[in-house]
Amino acid sequence: MKKMLGLLALAVSLAAGPAWAGEEFCDDRGGGPRPPDDTESGSGPGTGSCEVNLVYDLSTANARPIENRGRIRETGFNEALLGSLRNSLNEVEIAWHLGKLKLGPDLTRASEARVIEWSFRPINQSGTERMLVISVRRKEGELALMADWLQAPLLDWSYATASPAEPVWLDHRSVVLDADPIGKPLYLKWTPTAVVVSVWTHEQWQELRFPLPSTSWKPVRLRNAVLLGVPTQNGTQISIGWPREFRDHWSKPLPAVGMGLPDEPVAPTDPTTPESQY
Repeated sequence: MKKMLGLLALAVSLAAGPAWAGEEFCDDRGGGPRPPDDTESGSGPGTGSCEVNLVYDLSTANARPIENRGRIRETGFNEALLGSLRNSLNEVEIAWHLGKLKLGPDLTRASEARVIEWSFRPINQSGTERMLVISVRRKEGELALMADWLQAPLLDWSYATASPAEPVWLDHRSVVLDADPIGKPLYLKWTPTAVVVSVWTHEQWQELRFPLPSTSWKPVRLRNAVLLGVPTQNGTQISIGWPREFRDHWSKPLPAVGMGLPDEPVAPTDPTTPESQY
């Protein structure tokens, strides 16, 4: 069933694709911190944050499916951005949170929004790429953050567009979120040996850790959009608050060099589906 839904999503995407990123990542355009006496809160213009609003609409016009997944936001990782995101342990740490979460009106069936791709390559830019893919899933009234660790079939491959090439599934982890996860802290981290997702849920931190092949790997692109391949309901709306560094040090991702090649022996594609693990 999940494969059928994925194929349907791919077919629908051919009708009308999303617009690619413009000259910025954030929707709110920033504006600097608010004055000390300003009582307005949130991540709108002027808070010093970076907000991205994602909406998925599916309608029918002249019996032809029309899909709207909005603009794709992406940023590269230049040295200024990497330096600004380093914590006291010299890890690149990206703080983010959910500002709005609506996964469609039908509560009787599972709904999932795949919204983040974080890609990594060796420093020498050789022809291989790994990708952390993050989704938010609602099933039987429970919310979970889903994380897939993949080897991309080609450089710059993405779930943003339909493709006959498929990634190699390396690992899948998930964590159950609070019933109301809005505003709860989330982190993405790049350490010398791993990529980490940290989640504050049920009054404690939980980590999902995915090892990198070596210390020579670094982040090259973070993409934020409603992505293909999962059962996303019409009417899905998600807003994500990113750190202000994404506004201050935005850059286009570096172009790919070479062709996608396996970097090392990897586990076979998951014979089940991530659904079975959640």
